[in-house]
Amino acid sequence: MDDKYAYKNGDYSSQSSAIDANHFALEACGCNGYAWWLYMATNNHEWGDLWNGEDLSIFSLDDKALPLHPEPNSEVPGPTPNGSTVSVDRNSPAFSESRSTDASPVIPETLKNKLSTPSISSHKSYTPSEIGSTPGFRAAEAYVRPSPMATVGNVTSTGFDLRNATFTFSLECKTAATEEVPTEVFLPEFHFPRDNTAVEVTSGKWTISVDDKYGGLIQSLRWFHGAGKQSMTVKGVKRRQGMALGKEEEEGYYEVCRQRGCSLM
Repeated sequence: MDDKYAYKNGDYSSQSSAIDANHFALEACGCNGYAWWLYMATNNHEWGDLWNGEDLSIFSLDDKALPLHPEPNSEVPGPTPNGSTVSVDRNSPAFSESRSTDASPVIPETLKNKLSTPSISSHKSYTPSEIGSTPGFRAAEAYVRPSPMATVGNVTSTGFDLRNATFTFSLECKTAATEEVPTEVFLPEFHFPRDNTAVEVTSGKWTISVDDKYGGLIQSLRWFHGAGKQSMTVKGVKRRQGMALGKEEEEGYYEVCRQRGCSLM
């Protein structure tokens, strides 16, 4: 897309917008599922998918995975049945670091470590570098989206607003969810870090946990709701889309003036 311009400046906003539009439409239409084409294990920026000039893979050797929380098997509960947890610091990085330089071999014993991801932190841990060494990743923020995994009842609507990092979800059920059988939602930590996420529900309580399963760390929200029509809204961290790590948004004139107390004539 854009004659590989994203590989030159790290700006994947065009790709992110296109992918987000497709996924948003699929969520709104209420389809049961869809296949995402494609995953190519040897994709790279220069040669793409190594076949017929195509470059469609969601994975590339020249990119790195989304950052995740380093602590599996831990849980963050909602403070009250209808409560939420909110943090005011929203300065976590927008994109992952450049590809690893570790040249050690990938074997079954080291596979899990090779697939591990860097930690999300509210503190800036990166150092400035050239675009060439921090190419970002392939618009992963647009396709790594929250989604119901197991529900008590029938899903009536679901959708993810990428620009505002807001997930909405509703269902209708004849019986209430229980401790043994809750409604469970995949909640990607890139958009919804546990210390910086607000949850609103119509009934019941909820918890957010990161579990080591399916070959990696999976963050999920478990919801123990009542019977009938129920809904939830989850708000995460809004980020500038398609931006490489270390390349922050430039402040506009108005924002600079507002922070420094100058007057507009």
